[in-house]
Amino acid sequence: MMSVPDPSDRIIRLEMTVAHLEHELEQMHSVLLAVQAELKTTRDQMSKLERRLVLATEIDEQREPIDERPPHY
Repeated sequence: MMSVPDPSDRIIRLEMTVAHLEHELEQMHSVLLAVQAELKTTRDQMSKLERRLVLATEIDEQREPIDERPPHY
């Protein structure tokens, strides 16, 4: 015959489980905030690089081949 668990033991186990899940949720939230900050930094860096690439391309397109010195000078 199976013994019936004591209700107070069940409540204690449930409270422990909830406390553990709350702790895990807080940790996941912290990680999510860190990833979000890193993503913003990465996006900002990409935007800067895109602007630099556009500027470099525009400058390169504006050069006249006649004005260019041969590479051995």
